[in-house]
Amino acid sequence: MLIKDENTNKTIAVVGAGVIGLAISLKLQQQGHKVTLYDPNGVGNGCSKGNAGHIATEQVFPLATPSLIPQLPKMLLSPDSPVSIRWQDLPKTLGWMIRFLLKAKPSSAKASTKAIKSLNELSVKHWYRLLDSIGQRDLIKMDGSLLTFESRRLFDGYQSTLNALAEQGVNHQVWRQDTIRQCIPEISHQVQCGVFFPDTGHTLDPYALCVELSNAFEKLGGTVAKKRVDAVSESGEVFVDSEPYAFDRIVIAAGVHSKRFVDQLTGVSVPIQAERGYHLMMYDKRDALPFPVSSADRKFIMTPMSHGLRLAGTVEYADVESPPNMKRAEMLYQQGNAMFESGLNPMKQKETWMGNRPSTSDSLPIIDRICNGKVLLAFGHQHLGLTQAAITADLIAELLEGTPTSVDVVPFTLQRFA
Repeated sequence: MLIKDENTNKTIAVVGAGVIGLAISLKLQQQGHKVTLYDPNGVGNGCSKGNAGHIATEQVFPLATPSLIPQLPKMLLSPDSPVSIRWQDLPKTLGWMIRFLLKAKPSSAKASTKAIKSLNELSVKHWYRLLDSIGQRDLIKMDGSLLTFESRRLFDGYQSTLNALAEQGVNHQVWRQDTIRQCIPEISHQVQCGVFFPDTGHTLDPYALCVELSNAFEKLGGTVAKKRVDAVSESGEVFVDSEPYAFDRIVIAAGVHSKRFVDQLTGVSVPIQAERGYHLMMYDKRDALPFPVSSADRKFIMTPMSHGLRLAGTVEYADVESPPNMKRAEMLYQQGNAMFESGLNPMKQKETWMGNRPSTSDSLPIIDRICNGKVLLAFGHQHLGLTQAAITADLIAELLEGTPTSVDVVPFTLQRFA
């Protein structure tokens, strides 16, 4: 049973200045709390800076599903596969992978789907509420997204997924080749058909979104501290350079780095893995796409952004401290080049990037409060951190105040891993 917390004005430390931590910090500062946001890398410089920018409300299924298992051997053994394992890191990642695969059974996948859907179906509403509060609604565009198919056989095999999406109430439309080419004249003739998701969207600049959230937070009196938090205590202290700073509440929103804090506080070892994603920015073809376009065949996404076309995707399971393998980013050029009839201009490649997505073994975030309510948890959103940031912020605010939550948070509790 939730206990109503009568004292509304609190000092709060938020650890982690990605889009999740920023949304939480802004929300709590708006509610009258005095918030300090800690991150040694500054605002939005992790996954929140380099993600695909996709508001992915259609992605209601967990990463581990029964259909994944037969695909894994081929995916993991091919050097050009969209999914790879850093084999030298296997001793550190194997335990997570075993727990991940155990979650691929139908009953687990069904439970995770229900929980993910509960967040996704409210995500846009809560994003608009947060952005309207700072006059920045135009930071996201809800123009839909398109999943393309070059292989008819692959599309035929996707029918079961379409049926499952329909069962989950995910709005979608099957587009024929002529419809796709009318909308995107420069798309390759190899694209045979697609599935359009009208209730999805994107941001034109994920980093700018983070900056605007931070600016609004600071204008309200919030503090951004570019400092590393070494440890936290059950009593509400954060330790920076061995110095303790006392707060009424602490929120842990540090992505994959949250694991060590939870272990310190509870002894629970959260099964969370750095599921690394890469991107390549192009100056070319930014205006060719009216919305994000992803490829079912090639397992990547192209998002038109204010500063170019972002090619993003690939999954690499590795230790969080391992150096990036930028060949994973560079190979996105060939995938993008094949998606346009006239190809991409190789001279217009811009920067490459890698980030550590925080993925739990059941694909669900941890949204909870522990230590008698002194510490709140908000991390592990895998590919859906951008999508679920605003609803997560509202849930943390509700948990902090002890009021009924907008979504049933039982599936997201830390206790499931204890």
